[in-house]
Amino acid sequence: MSDQINNNQASGKKTDNRTMMLIIIIVLLVAGNIYLYWKLNQKQDVVEVMVQQQNMDSVKIADLDLKYNSAMIDIEGLRGQNSSLDSILNIKENEIKTMKAAFDAAKKSGKLKDQEYLAKLNDLQKLISDLKGQITQLEAEKNILITQKDSLGNDLNQQVIANTKLKSENTVLSVKAGLLKAMNIVGTGVRGKGKGKEVATDNAKKSERLKICFDVDENKNADQGSKTFLLRLIGPNGAVINVQSLGSGKFELADVGEETIYTTKQTITYNQKPQNICMYWGANGTTFEKGKYMIELYQDGYPIGKKDFTLK
Repeated sequence: MSDQINNNQASGKKTDNRTMMLIIIIVLLVAGNIYLYWKLNQKQDVVEVMVQQQNMDSVKIADLDLKYNSAMIDIEGLRGQNSSLDSILNIKENEIKTMKAAFDAAKKSGKLKDQEYLAKLNDLQKLISDLKGQITQLEAEKNILITQKDSLGNDLNQQVIANTKLKSENTVLSVKAGLLKAMNIVGTGVRGKGKGKEVATDNAKKSERLKICFDVDENKNADQGSKTFLLRLIGPNGAVINVQSLGSGKFELADVGEETIYTTKQTITYNQKPQNICMYWGANGTTFEKGKYMIELYQDGYPIGKKDFTLK
């Protein structure tokens, strides 16, 4: 009986030992898997960092490469204008080639540290800045204009001038398209007759004021709103009639850029429809000479109509 009890106890201890061993093995396996997972993630993070660094290095290398090539192209575009300038360009070209040779080593390895990139970029910028300074000094000493040329040998300064001129011409065309044409221009003397009434006359002595009327056409290219017309009245003596206290002044002729005198002006509200406009000149006590008077009408500095009339 006691032997059976002892056997049962021994059998129970073996079972417990096996269970404990199994638990230990499971724990070790789980711990091992966790460790492997952690190592794998850590390695992946390192790989991602390396890839990002390589991409950044590639961008920096490409940027420097572009700037070196651009500097060489600029130097070539300045050659052949002056022997003194060509000597300067040869020196700067050799300096750039030396810089690029040192840069090519980093380019081959595919690696370029931030500090190294900034240092190379700074050196190149200093070289270009120094070249511009020497060109400015050379221009002042030799009293010459040094122009930059493109890869086809075209003068870039002249191209800029041409583009500016074209833009200016397009602006002028746009302004001219929006001008209103003065038609059916009529000039005459007038004198008062009763309240609010006036009578036209071609008699110089009887004229109290001069009246200039004209029609403006329908122009869809013209913006709606305020339009100002300037009147130049040229008397029989060939001089422009002008009295500052009666509204005369000066303006610039848009086509030639010269300043001239106008007799009077009037502003209307334009709605892109035909319209009749009348302008007056003169005041109480004004006297007018006999002879031919010339009417010149302007808008925005451009002539829009011309006609003459005669007072007897």
